[in-house]
Amino acid sequence: MASFTYNKKSQFIVDIILALHMKLDEFIYNLVHHSPYETILYLWIHKLYLKGKSCDEAIQLIYKARNIVLLKKENAFCKNPSFRLA
Repeated sequence: MASFTYNKKSQFIVDIILALHMKLDEFIYNLVHHSPYETILYLWIHKLYLKGKSCDEAIQLIYKARNIVLLKKENAFCKNPSFRLA
């Protein structure tokens, strides 16, 4: 039973990473080397798996969360006040 659960979780993670148009080997490499983006994604995926979300629900929630985090003014990657998006 434990191996089935492990395989199910692994497939959940792989499906989401591929749906986000990321290469699996690069994602794992960056995760192992503590890249912030991949670490956050992995934590989100893990939490959504534990909550019992479907793969499609998890992908939609990650898209929304990622947009919120990336677009928040406090978290903006470009801190130049004169920079404006067209």
